[in-house]
Amino acid sequence: MLERLQHRLGLQTIPGVFFTSAGIAALFVVLAIPFDQAVASSFGQLTGWVTRNLGWFYILAVSSLLIFLLGLAVSRYGSIRLGADDSRPDYSNLTWFTMLFAAGIGTILMFWGVAEPVSHFANPPFDGVKGGTEQAATDAMTIALYHFGLHTWTIFAMPGLAIGYFAYRHNLPMRISSLFYPILGERTFGPWGWRWTLLPCWGHCSG
Repeated sequence: MLERLQHRLGLQTIPGVFFTSAGIAALFVVLAIPFDQAVASSFGQLTGWVTRNLGWFYILAVSSLLIFLLGLAVSRYGSIRLGADDSRPDYSNLTWFTMLFAAGIGTILMFWGVAEPVSHFANPPFDGVKGGTEQAATDAMTIALYHFGLHTWTIFAMPGLAIGYFAYRHNLPMRISSLFYPILGERTFGPWGWRWTLLPCWGHCSG
């Protein structure tokens, strides 16, 4: 049934992954619309709790991944090509950087590069800090540099590198589930692999 619907819509996805994710997302939206204020309040409280109690873990995790990627780049593994051994890049390093920058955080910087620090300067997110003060300005710039610095590139680079390695080096499908091929083997292309695809997506992946 799902495969027939997939062909009818012309989708190039795994039916079980796409329609499950889309169904969860649609159900959430339908349930959230009548209770928008309650949902907004609940997520606001959840965000506040995560910031107060798990903010350190988020910073530590992303910083650890950044150190890992830098170490990987300067190690002997940094020379491994994302493709066949005789393959060569289609574009220069500068061209790749400009394309990645434009598609990644370049457009975000046009607005949030100014709006975010100004917002945090006027309304500091930390308890005990008054807006418009020197401490508020310092905190606002620190947060902005964290959001738009190397840590943001880390969040993009880590999954991109992992997927690119298995897709171009081992000719596996360009899917999150391909990352688990060393563990699942051929089961990656069946329901076991689809389950692992769904876990990190929560409605954002198409298979």
